Amino acid sequence: MQKIHVIWNPIAGAGNAKKVFFQVEARLKALNADFTHAMSEYPGHAVELTRQAVEQGKELIIAIGGDGTIREVAGQLVGGEIPLGIIPSGSGNDLVRALKIPNDPIAALDIALNGQVRKMDAGSANGEIFFNVAGFGFDVDVLDNTDRFKSRFGSNASYLMALITTIHKICLRKAVIETEEGTLKKDVLILACGNGTHFGGGMNVAPEADPFDGKLDFCVISDVKKRNLPILLPKFMAGKHLPLKKHVVYFKGERIMVHCDPASRIQLDGEVMPGTPVELKVLPGVLPVKVS
Repeated sequence: MQKIHVIWNPIAGAGNAKKVFFQVEARLKALNADFTHAMSEYPGHAVELTRQAVEQGKELIIAIGGDGTIREVAGQLVGGEIPLGIIPSGSGNDLVRALKIPNDPIAALDIALNGQVRKMDAGSANGEIFFNVAGFGFDVDVLDNTDRFKSRFGSNASYLMALITTIHKICLRKAVIETEEGTLKKDVLILACGNGTHFGGGMNVAPEADPFDGKLDFCVISDVKKRNLPILLPKFMAGKHLPLKKHVVYFKGERIMVHCDPASRIQLDGEVMPGTPVELKVLPGVLPVKVS
């Protein structure tokens, strides 16, 4: 019988992951599965819990949480043979959109237990691994402004205030982008590097991305005026921005190098960290993951 270990983050999805864990636990017991579980108690704890599970000889590790939890667990399974099962229960659940894993916990559990194992790609940003989307610009500015407002407003209100502030004080960064085909010079609003298709809770930034094709999808949105945003942003969110050639450059590749002024922090699967200059490159077929 397969040795299963479940790692769950109780605060993911504003506490939804806790409810999801109890559903998954009940289902595993009903199936008489050989499983253990551990709760992540602080940022980075899932990394330690995954390492312990690998050392204990677990044969399948299931992550219950959002994209941040999945990134912590998946990062410890890169290059190995232990597959990752994903039960999405965060606020955004963006990675699973590209993997076609349903948000229903029991349906996702069925894929984790009975689905096929495929080796998915990952990405690297200055040596830091990501599995969904990395990038900089408008999205990072929104995240930074959200943090500034959180002490005064609730989560939803702080995000709305941050979005309004970022639009009002739009920042374009003069970027030099070295690609495999040549060099681009753009006044960048957003540069996104997609292994997955969506980020930010459903924005379809890289609609043609495939986590199994050995490539990353690069989307550069540039030369945007404040007056263009009401038209551009809805198309961007819906994944209908690619025909807007005046503002959008979209291509697949294995590596780019970016310098920009002013410098920008970058986000990797929603986690903001020191950024540009940044090298973004694909790590092909490094993560065994359970999919339908």
